[in-house]
Amino acid sequence: MKRLFLCVVLLVSASMEILAQDVDQLAVGLFVAGKGGMNIGKQDPVFESGFVLNPLSDFGLTGYIPVSRRKNYGILLDVGMSSYSFSEKRIKPTEGVAITKKFSYLSFAPSFTISNLTFGFALGLPMGVSQKDANGNDLGTITVSDSTFISPGVTGVVTRDLKENTQMTLEIRVGTMIPVLKSPTGRLNVFANVGYMLSGIYKDDYYKFFPQSSQYNPSTMSFSVGVNYIFNLTQPDEE
Repeated sequence: MKRLFLCVVLLVSASMEILAQDVDQLAVGLFVAGKGGMNIGKQDPVFESGFVLNPLSDFGLTGYIPVSRRKNYGILLDVGMSSYSFSEKRIKPTEGVAITKKFSYLSFAPSFTISNLTFGFALGLPMGVSQKDANGNDLGTITVSDSTFISPGVTGVVTRDLKENTQMTLEIRVGTMIPVLKSPTGRLNVFANVGYMLSGIYKDDYYKFFPQSSQYNPSTMSFSVGVNYIFNLTQPDEE
């Protein structure tokens, strides 16, 4: 019985030593991901929103900074292009065609990692907007609204440019990053994130002539899956 207990202790000690040596190192590399999204903001009753999937829409640089010498605790930083999409279709007074809106951002996304779990936020600087119909035809970025009251005795058609009225976004993220291949030079990881946008997509100026519609400023929930490969910049300390 004592020998069995001693064997168990030695086995556990050896396992802990192996785990202690398998700590992720300071590293930098590339990532690519696909993303799906939907509008989770308050919905204008005249429209309905739908889910949109964008394969391989996100890409850029990724870096990892360890904060523990014995456990896989660290800081992950992604810098690259990121997109958020949803579809929108008029349903009242008559049903219209579905239009897919895609917003592109230069994204800075730091996350804290604990083993295989990640949580953090993403700050997005607007870089572009596109609108397409169900057949993939580009509709441009100008929207035309119905005639509206502008000033006493003056009415007219209001046109607004989505690109000029897109603002910086803030999103919180939670997810996981799982290593599938490790070597002395680097490691290949599969990751998945769920993002919740805290800010609206459009600036206040977008609703200048329609202040009652500002409550319907869209924001998104996104789901992304991707891979990254990062190259080790340091080696484990020798015991």
